[in-house]
Order: sequence, then structure tokens, then C-alpha cells
Amino acid sequence: MARKTFSSFADIDQELEILALEKQLQLIKLRQTGGRTLSALSPGNLLRESLGSAGSYLRSSGTLQKFVIMLIAKKFLK
Repeated sequence: MARKTFSSFADIDQELEILALEKQLQLIKLRQTGGRTLSALSPGNLLRESLGSAGSYLRSSGTLQKFVIMLIAKKFLK
């Protein structure tokens, strides 16, 4: 990063404000990416995606989807 030369304290304050806003923007983007990642790794989503064409049928059938997830959960919890 190149060194900046400031002519007044107002210029320094303005640059610090810009840097703070850029940092906030990066944190928001990071949170959004983390949220999408958690959503993609949720058990229901992993199950639907791993089943392929049967997964598309499960996506359209909410009741069947819940039933299959309950069966799988019971097998793992035994």
C-alpha cells in the first residue's frame, strides 16, 4: 500500500472514516457468505442435494421430505 501524505487533520479524519466504512462493508459481506455456507450445509439441504433426481421430488413434497428426514434422524439417534 502506498504511503499517503495528508495536508490536514480533516483529511486524516476523512480517510479514517472511509477505512471504517470499508471495514464494515467487508464484515457484512463475510456474514452473508457465512450464512449462505451454513444454509448450504444444513442437514436437510445436504440430504436433498445428495439424492439427485429423487431430491427434486422431495423438494416438491414437504410431507414426504419431513418423513424421510425423521426416518434418517431416528436411525442416527439409535
